[in-house]
Amino acid sequence: MNRLYGNGPVPKGFSPESIVVTPARIAAHKRSSAGGPISLTAATFDQYMGVSDLPIVIHFWARWCNVSKTMLPHFSTGARKLAGRALFAKVETDKEASLAQRYGIECVPTLVVFRSGQEIVRHCGAMTAGQLGLWLQPHLQKST
Repeated sequence: MNRLYGNGPVPKGFSPESIVVTPARIAAHKRSSAGGPISLTAATFDQYMGVSDLPIVIHFWARWCNVSKTMLPHFSTGARKLAGRALFAKVETDKEASLAQRYGIECVPTLVVFRSGQEIVRHCGAMTAGQLGLWLQPHLQKST
């Protein structure tokens, strides 16, 4: 299997020249391949969406929301358990209001799953790591 730095499949359309012009994509892919979710901003969101062919799970949350804060460790655990089958990231909606508005986030926490840059499913409300795994099962990349 063709691998980039041993951290996963090379994205479709990858060319060596893209390393020079998109170092943020490579760095985001390396961090997400380790299993934990990364924090995204409006500046890094679109770059991260183009990192991989894997589904991307985004957790939109807020510091003022106790339910959101309670879910963070569950989301991190789910991300570690499902590493290699999906990429995981989080967006703090108060700091990144433009992203929350862009994706119509009306409640927190909200989970949104993207594939090839398109939203495929969303869930408003908290989940445990186990519930997250069950909810994502139909959308995950199959393990090899």
